[in-house]
Amino acid sequence: MLDMIKTGKYGLLAHQNLLGTTSNNISNVNTEGYVRQQTNYYTSVIDWGIGESYTRRMYDQYVQRELYRDRGTVGYYDAYTSGMSSVDSMLSDDSMSISSSLNSYFSALQEAVQNPTSTATRRELLSQLEIMVDRYSTLNTNITQQLNDVNAKVDDTVTTINDLVYGIYNTTKQINQMSDEQSDMALQLKDKRDQLVYELSELVDINTTTNEKGELSVYMGNGQLLVSGDTYATLHARRDEFDPTRRSVTVSFNTESDYEINIKYDNWGGKLGGLLQSTDEIRQSMRQLGQLAVAFADAMNVQNKSGITLENKSGSDLITIPAVKGVPDTESAAAGFAMTLTFNEGEGSDITANDYKVSFKGGQMLVFMVEDGKEIDISDCMQQSTAPDGTLQVKLEGHGVTLSFNQNAATLTAQESVFYVQPTLNAAYDIETNITKPEDFAFASAVRGNTSSANQGNALIEFVHMDQTGDDMGVTINADGDPVFTANAPTTVVIDDDGNYQIRDAAGNTLGVAPASCNGQNIFEHTDWVDPALDALEGYPGYEFSITGTTVVNDTFSIEINRDGFADNSNGVVMGTLQQENLVYSSGPNKVSFTEGYANILGDIGSAVMSAQTDLEAATVKMEQTEEMYSSCAGVNLDEEAANLLRFQQCYSACAKIISTSQTTFDSLISAF
Repeated sequence: MLDMIKTGKYGLLAHQNLLGTTSNNISNVNTEGYVRQQTNYYTSVIDWGIGESYTRRMYDQYVQRELYRDRGTVGYYDAYTSGMSSVDSMLSDDSMSISSSLNSYFSALQEAVQNPTSTATRRELLSQLEIMVDRYSTLNTNITQQLNDVNAKVDDTVTTINDLVYGIYNTTKQINQMSDEQSDMALQLKDKRDQLVYELSELVDINTTTNEKGELSVYMGNGQLLVSGDTYATLHARRDEFDPTRRSVTVSFNTESDYEINIKYDNWGGKLGGLLQSTDEIRQSMRQLGQLAVAFADAMNVQNKSGITLENKSGSDLITIPAVKGVPDTESAAAGFAMTLTFNEGEGSDITANDYKVSFKGGQMLVFMVEDGKEIDISDCMQQSTAPDGTLQVKLEGHGVTLSFNQNAATLTAQESVFYVQPTLNAAYDIETNITKPEDFAFASAVRGNTSSANQGNALIEFVHMDQTGDDMGVTINADGDPVFTANAPTTVVIDDDGNYQIRDAAGNTLGVAPASCNGQNIFEHTDWVDPALDALEGYPGYEFSITGTTVVNDTFSIEINRDGFADNSNGVVMGTLQQENLVYSSGPNKVSFTEGYANILGDIGSAVMSAQTDLEAATVKMEQTEEMYSSCAGVNLDEEAANLLRFQQCYSACAKIISTSQTTFDSLISAF
């Protein structure tokens, strides 16, 4: 009877615990982070009745780790997509599109060229030019605002990560200090800890490990420690030394407060990694937009300066392209060292959408082009020279820019200076309309050709185009703003005995010969110049003519400054053809038109957004499958718990019946005596 009472007692208490665990599961069915519990008992091998109990959390740790990875992937693509989608929408919006503004500008140009003396059509063209420049500026401003918003999200995400990491550390510490890890408090703390890890997994790519003592450690996907034992990490969102729009995230530890590790974007993962990566894409869109703005402005400026305005003056820049200040490293900035980048006139098609880094470390000067975060040594492109004040100047051949320093090379090398410059990041915002009057458009060409009335043949000289002026070209601009021939400018073409085209200057000196085989087409392009220096000048003399018809020996054709050529629209016509010219650097030797350049910007960011959205959809499906697998073990199933509740209740009642039966039997035995 005593055995029956003891057995019933232990069974009663055991099933009371089982009912408590089941009730707890049912009560927490909607509690976020709760893991289903299960109470089990050992068989008593010493005495009758049930043995010791233990309660455990029911989950698959391997599926849990997979869920952490899946959440990190979803967080990455979600943040990556959201960071870029606004920029994609802005660039695609017709009301803000550079492509539509380009079409409006060139349409107005073509109309104005039809009547070059009309100020009304010129005024409309000036209005379209101002709209174009303003649209570049507005787009750049809006994209910059989006970049700032994403950077603010980076800062907030870093703060949240730090709170979660410290929470995991503190909770783990409390668990490790508990003597009974199967107590209700310990199980609640483990739920809390795992929920914190679950929330962290969305923000950064993580892995978890558990040692033989059951202590949890959390690492980033690349192996960088976040939490382990008495050590926890703190993240810092730092402004880049050379670029205030760029965030670099470093890690320090509570055990080494002065030491920080800088980790690259592609190693973060999660929401933080997606946000950081999207800022790179946004900045690249800004660079491409700036590249397009500079290429357009340079092409318009060069062509306008190749003509004569309605006021009989040489054309000026239509658009101002400001120089860009480089950013020195801390030591050089303290010493007052500076670098300025200027865009070379006529080389707008060589401008790339990349940054540049200049280093004077190790006793030598090196120049790197920074493309997709990688530094490419382009020091072979350097053409160093010394300015009149003794400071260093460096032209980057093939890149369309010149670097100017306020110190000489020796001083910069001794300081081991480093400079960083982003030529096109804000170029779309920096450009400004330079002209103020409709008369400033130079539709007339600076030069024109004349056919001698004494010629025996019927050939005529025809203007083809003019695209360069300058001291080393055939035409330069004097102090009064008037176009004039340089000393060795080709001004006369004479047919020699062999039918060749002799090119002469104003003094009658022969500068070169174009062969008869060119048939008078683009004669300067085919000229073999006597002076090798002229051969070395690309595009010399800056203007081009063709001679069509039948020529006779000694036929003479002259070239002169186009004074009072108000009705001439030849330079304006050439300006209009620039819409179709490939004047924007693309890659390698490839160049594209202005419209194609803008389409490339849209294509690059649109493709990135679409790819990210596709990856997000796939990652979301995968995460949902993993969540379902995890919930099948860790989640509370009300049907199952209801069945357990009924089963344990019946067992409880049966154990109570055992006690009741043993009492009845005992009473009967007493009564028998």
